[in-house]
Amino acid sequence: MQDFFMLSSDPFLLIHWLGLGLVLIGLTLFFTAYYFRRQSKRLSNALSDLYRLNQTVKQDALDFFDQSWPILESLGCLQITAHIGWFGEQKKVCLGAPSLVMGKRQLFNIERDEMRFDLILILNRKAAEPDSLSFLVIKTFVSILEQNLVLKQSEILTSQKRLERYQLFVQHEIKNIAQFIQLLCEQVNRLQQKNTNPAVLDEHKLRLIERLHQTLPIMAQRAQKTILHMKQPLLKHRSSTDIKLHVLLQEVVKMYDLDAKIKGDAIIYLPLPLLEEVFKNILGNFRDHALTEQPLDISVNQSAQTVVIKIECLQNKPYNKMLAERLFEPFWTTSESGMGLGLFLARELLKQMNGQVTFEQSKKRFGFLVQLPSKTGERDE
Repeated sequence: MQDFFMLSSDPFLLIHWLGLGLVLIGLTLFFTAYYFRRQSKRLSNALSDLYRLNQTVKQDALDFFDQSWPILESLGCLQITAHIGWFGEQKKVCLGAPSLVMGKRQLFNIERDEMRFDLILILNRKAAEPDSLSFLVIKTFVSILEQNLVLKQSEILTSQKRLERYQLFVQHEIKNIAQFIQLLCEQVNRLQQKNTNPAVLDEHKLRLIERLHQTLPIMAQRAQKTILHMKQPLLKHRSSTDIKLHVLLQEVVKMYDLDAKIKGDAIIYLPLPLLEEVFKNILGNFRDHALTEQPLDISVNQSAQTVVIKIECLQNKPYNKMLAERLFEPFWTTSESGMGLGLFLARELLKQMNGQVTFEQSKKRFGFLVQLPSKTGERDE
């Protein structure tokens, strides 16, 4: 009490303490403003880094997800677990602390067609607050990932429409060629009928007419048959038949001039043109991409319900891990001349025949596993 009265009786001392209090308040406000400004700048940089990274990886969802972890970790993300479905391939990714982490769980599910991300994020207390700037950046990360899936979906749809328009163009061109060949064939026939005397025509012209007379009808017939096949749906008018897999595989291997050993055999009842196209697309990868210099080992095993065809070879040295989820992604390729559709089409065709194909790789071997049904229902009468 004595000190209080002394302080009250001395106005200069009171002003001194009030001034000191104002200085402390000012410093507190300054450091608080500095802290929030620094946090705001840090989070602003994190947003810029996310958008810059997305541009660097060219809006590729898988690459963006794989390379975003350092940014998310700096914002207070302790762990992220992702179950990724990518065009039939399944992948689990766990980033961050390997042990059980204490924090708040945030779930995000992103799906477009055959692309899916199921995300479980473990956030610290500050990052988990819905109104925090860190949580805003994390939601931006999820939004960018979703936009990349939409972009990929749009790219596939656009490419499919282009292929459809291209197919119409090709049909039109083949129709014109077929009509031209048919017209030329008729003209050659009329010319041969008018010039019944061989002496009128030069010997070379006679040979040319005879050659054209033999080949043009066949070419016209083949062109017309091609038009009919292109107008038909994929499975319509393609009836199933008994197929000896050993013979079919030998034909495709010989077609691509591959060094392969085929063991085992099975007889299945499926559309031959579709199954032949499947093995062309799968085995064609070994030729077009030079995946290995080692001979292929192809084995065929049949059970009561399933026929398994295993196509594999020794792994090149040094060991090169391939991304299974990328192999079946449409329009993704490492080949300068390829379109990235071979394995995607093979998987789509197999789906229509109740079959499937998967990629397998170890440190010593890699290859594809094709599964087909032993029976596809009742045979056509």
